[in-house]
This record gives sequence, C-alpha cells and structure tokens, in this order.
Amino acid sequence: MQPTREKFLIVGSGGRESAFALSLAKESDISIYAVIDHKNPTIIDCVEKTAGQYLVENTTDAQAIVRFAKQCKIDYAFVNADAPLANGVVDELLGNGIKAVGGTQKATRIEWDKVYSIELMNEVCPEFTPFYRIVSSQQELASAINDFKNEKLAMVVKPQGLTGGKGVKVMGEHLNTYQDSMEYAASLLEQNEKAKVLLVEKLDGIEFTVMGFTDGKTLLMSPASYDYPYREEGDTGPGTGGMGCFTANEERLPFMDEVDFANCRTIMERIILSLAEKNNRFKGILNGGFFKTSKGIRFMEFNSRFGDPEGLNILSILKTSFANIIKDIYNECLVKDSVQFLSKASVIKYLVAEEYPEVSDKEIEFTVNEQAIKDAGIQLYYASCVRSEANNTYVTLKKSRVLALGMIADDIAQAADLINQAIDNYVRSALVYRRDIASPEHLEKLDKINQQLV
Repeated sequence: MQPTREKFLIVGSGGRESAFALSLAKESDISIYAVIDHKNPTIIDCVEKTAGQYLVENTTDAQAIVRFAKQCKIDYAFVNADAPLANGVVDELLGNGIKAVGGTQKATRIEWDKVYSIELMNEVCPEFTPFYRIVSSQQELASAINDFKNEKLAMVVKPQGLTGGKGVKVMGEHLNTYQDSMEYAASLLEQNEKAKVLLVEKLDGIEFTVMGFTDGKTLLMSPASYDYPYREEGDTGPGTGGMGCFTANEERLPFMDEVDFANCRTIMERIILSLAEKNNRFKGILNGGFFKTSKGIRFMEFNSRFGDPEGLNILSILKTSFANIIKDIYNECLVKDSVQFLSKASVIKYLVAEEYPEVSDKEIEFTVNEQAIKDAGIQLYYASCVRSEANNTYVTLKKSRVLALGMIADDIAQAADLINQAIDNYVRSALVYRRDIASPEHLEKLDKINQQLV
C-alpha cells in the first residue's frame, strides 16, 4: 500500500503559480491540486505528475474554491495571487476549517489599499517614508499639487486599489508636468468618487524588491531582486506586470551594502509587528518595494504575496522544502533554518505579445523545444497560454504575459545570456522579450547610478 500523500492546493494560473507547482512537485509525498482560470500547461503537468486534480474556475470565487478544497480533502492551501487575496479567498478557506496560507483580506490591505500602506509606514517607519499627500476631492488635489511644487518635488500618481502594475504613472516618464499629473489624478477621482488617490514623491535612485516569509511573528528574508517593469529595451515604454528580474549569488544585489539590506529588514519587521499589535497578523509572503537613494533606503510599496516575476527567481534558488515552509507558516513555527537559499544568481525573462501590456487582439501560436531548453538547464514557466493538439505547440490567451524562462548560474550576466540563446534557438513565435534584462551593459549602468548615490 502506497503512503498517503499530503494534498496541497494552489489558486491561480500565472507564471508565479507555475513556480509554486514546480516547487511542490519536487516533493515525493505531495499531491498538487489547483484552481485555475485556464489550462496552464505547467500547472496541469505538475498536477498530473503528482496524482492531483485541477478545477477550471474563476479564481476569485471563494465559494467554488472552498467546495473544491472540501471535496478533495485538502491538507494545505497556498493562495498568493493578488485578486484572490483581495477578494478574501483565504478568509473563506480558514472560515471553513481549511489550513490556508496567505494574507487575509484585512491583512492584505497593505497591498490593495496604497493609502493605508503609506500611512502605516509613516506611523512605524517615518524615517524611510517619502513625502506624500492623500487626496479625495478636486479641492484637495489642487492644494496637494501646490505642496509638491513648493517642495520642488516630482511626483508619482497612484490609484488607491490594485492596478496589476499598470495604473501608476510617473512624472518624467508618463506625465510631463504638474498639470498632467493633476489631470490624471482628477480622472481617477472621477472614476470612483469614493476612492482616494495617493501622490507620492518620485524617488531618484535604484528600485528593488525584498520578499519575506512570515508566520506573523518571525520574518525570514529572501535575497533582494531587481525587476524590469517597463515594456521596452532601455527601461522605456509603458509599465507592465514585470518583463523580467534577477537576483545575485548572495542576499544583497550588487548595488546594495549591508546597511541597505538591514534597513529593509527593519522596515518589514516593524510592519509585521505593527500588524500583529493591531490584531491583524499577517501570515504569508510580505513583498517590500524599496528605492536606494542618495538619502538611503526609501519605501515604495508593499505587496502581500510573491511578486511575479520576482517569486520565480526566489523559488528557483530555494534550497529548503517549499511544502515545509507553507506548513511552518501556517503552524507559526518558522525558525532561522526554515528558509535557505542556494548561493546562485537567478534570471527570469518573460515573453509577451507585441501589444502587451495592452490586451492582444489575436491569438498567437508558438512552438517550444522543451527538451533542448531543459538540457540547457533552463526552466520553463507557462503563464497566459494553453497547449494545442500539435506537439510542443501552444496558443496565447489575450490578457497577459505568455511564458517565462529562468536560469540559475554563478554569474548574473551569464544566466541572462543563456536565456537569450535559448529563446532565440528554441522558441518559434511572434512573441517578444527584452534582451537587455541583466545584460552586462545594464549591470554596468546600475553600478554607475549607485556610484552617483554614494
């Protein structure tokens, strides 16, 4: 008689959830179950490999997810996509006696309410909080714009709620003048008269991310990651959900020193403590977005989940059992050695339709030489696509990033170059990607920026 496998449920269909499935599939005693809104090839392969089941359903439908979890007698659920979290899927699972890991709707407010998060930051970490103003009316907006003018500060305009990385606009990149900023903020207020708009100081420096695993008491930091949010080469074009990302072969990125990383840890630990003190314990992945500036580390935003693509990087170098981490988070027994990483650099690159981040008006068929990519030591993460009947052939969906390739190596640029070669040689399609992600030229550019900050 075969030993009973523990049943783990994941919710979501993107490249990030593909990474969860691949990490869990490494465990010989795990069966993967999934609620997906389309037939993601990576997730389905992992489900079938581990003798699990999947359900194609709206991934924000908490009741349907609970029914599936009960029917399948799930042991642990891991919910880590923004929309299901914001819609209270974790709350519903927990309320029905299912062991679920991921922020509750109340705890994940630090992501889906940008006004709340910056006010919380200003309360517990004012020394790391940039200049900001919160507006809820046209009258407040005019006054706030004047405050930025008086301070001689450019600004970033942020909608209060979730935007998938596509609603934030920056002076100098998307907005040319204070007047442009006012008009964009005014349009956001007009769209929802109950919503607020956050105006925050545009930070000059280098943006990066640090994610932490937390059981609400203990915080264990991942290596820092550098994301490429802009669509075009040279960091131009519209903002996206992320075109790629890299980590170094240590916890700090090349432009960071020990104090930088320690300050990020301080910020995240204070936030976790503050939430717990407010009877709002956060259990899951706290994702901190920061800037290194000439004045030191400054806060940008929080996400209450693994970033995408950052989460793909982090899980690719995770040395410890992902299943055990999920269990330790739920059971509130994280300790220092619960989370360990390989001393390797990692690079992720996404392929997208040419129209991205706009919705594509057509389906694109593409082929992938999966065996050659695997032989090169590169991992495939399918996202917004489905498998066709033809061998190694896929069809894109019209909504998001299509697939990612990931590589770990001793050197950042080496990993990036191997991914470029694999895409050029083994992916046949009209999809596009950014060749300059983690290139030697871009790494040198970051180094020059950092020298100017010091």
